[in-house]
Amino acid sequence: MEIFPTKPQFDILHSRQAVNLFLAGQGSGKSHCAGLVSANLIVNFPAMRGMICANSYEQLNRSTLFRIREVWRDSFNMEEYSARTGHGCYVAGKQPPANFVTTGHNFDSYEHIISFSNGAVIFMGSLDNYRALDGLEVCWAILDETKDTREEAVKRVVTGRLRQRGLYVDDGNALSSTDGRPYNPLYIFTSPANVAWLNDWFDLDEHAREINEQIFSQTTYFCKAVSDKFVTISSTYLNSANLPANYIDNQKANLDGSLQELLIYGSPFGRVGGAFYKCFDRARHVGRRAYDAALPLHISFDENTVPYLPLGIFQVVGLCVYMIDEIASASPGNTIAAVCAELRRRYASHSAGMYIYGDATSRKADVKLEQGYDFFRLVENELAMYKPARRVGRSNPAVVMRGNFINTVLEKELYGCTLLIDERCKKAIADFSLTRQAPDGTKDKRTTTDPDTHIAYQPHGHFTDLTDYLLCTIWAEQYARYQTGDKPRQFLLSPPRNGRF
Repeated sequence: MEIFPTKPQFDILHSRQAVNLFLAGQGSGKSHCAGLVSANLIVNFPAMRGMICANSYEQLNRSTLFRIREVWRDSFNMEEYSARTGHGCYVAGKQPPANFVTTGHNFDSYEHIISFSNGAVIFMGSLDNYRALDGLEVCWAILDETKDTREEAVKRVVTGRLRQRGLYVDDGNALSSTDGRPYNPLYIFTSPANVAWLNDWFDLDEHAREINEQIFSQTTYFCKAVSDKFVTISSTYLNSANLPANYIDNQKANLDGSLQELLIYGSPFGRVGGAFYKCFDRARHVGRRAYDAALPLHISFDENTVPYLPLGIFQVVGLCVYMIDEIASASPGNTIAAVCAELRRRYASHSAGMYIYGDATSRKADVKLEQGYDFFRLVENELAMYKPARRVGRSNPAVVMRGNFINTVLEKELYGCTLLIDERCKKAIADFSLTRQAPDGTKDKRTTTDPDTHIAYQPHGHFTDLTDYLLCTIWAEQYARYQTGDKPRQFLLSPPRNGRF
């Protein structure tokens, strides 16, 4: 029986933006929508080559294409060709029959190619070996479950394949004439997992408040054109008419609150399992906090260069700590001089004082630096105009203990301590959301490797580390009480002293 598009699916189907994201909970009809989009392009623009990719050929065949083919069959009467009956309009991975249009085909092999009777061609791709896609030239592409895909696979490889000419858009209509602008659409269908690069690419953080107001509903969803991109975020409820009557209730009974946000409501900001900062709540701990020229700047470093040299910028009122800014300077600007120059540029007129925090291991003289100088001495020299005072401990607080302390502060404002991160500090927010916990309770330090430089680096945790160092110093008295097991009978609300300690 044909299933008609839901409203979110209809919006994606009729989008004419270059890059389209359909982010939705489980059972929201993402693959159904991919079937509708691909069939529309196959039927109406057979001269335009397409590409459908998943993260592995197993996923592509068992999940992605399985459902897409069901849509082709049920909604478009497009069935796989049978040599026995002579009926069907496509073949996969084999030489097309003689009655198929093959004009323009120039393939040594039809492996991983779907050919249609009208001459349309779709390349099937696995993104676990995305470099094998080099050399392809297609008009359109569909990606499935991109939350599990490497950023460079999408941005460097897939988008670079979208260059076949012949499809245009004019007044919202897709055309094969040259009257409109060239059109090479990319469609991304994925369940959410709080993926930093996807959130950044589609500016989801900029619309966090609007997204949260729309998606936690059984009737509304988020839909917006952002520059040349189009985003739809939908909950499973919007597709409930096409699901078993008890599907959503059963799912909710098996999922905790954070997983419900991800897998039912499609939230791109939900907490993933195994998080180190399990009590970090975007709704409570992220907001707006403007720079106050009357307060000192508290800055904290993590001595790291790949993927960037991080600097967090804070201001403090009593026991309230506000992260107001961040600097993440990548190569060739991943040097102390470059990061400090950027700080001076942003806060050129600051005159209320400065305190420096960071990794205690950076106190030692380092042969990579100027002889006789440690990391913080170089920072102090670069920022001498602010007359900075160093507040770096002799050793770093233990990872498990400080993690438990900070999580307790985030959960219940222990001893009156509070933390707020400005919504513009995207990398810090991503770190608090995505830093994982290792089996021994410490932070998971697993690395990834840059495909160009072949340098291994830790993708998350640098901004949270520098924040840990600062918080355990500013809240030193409260942290000491927590370590000794002192259970507070009431909050200690220390009055601010012009933001100083």
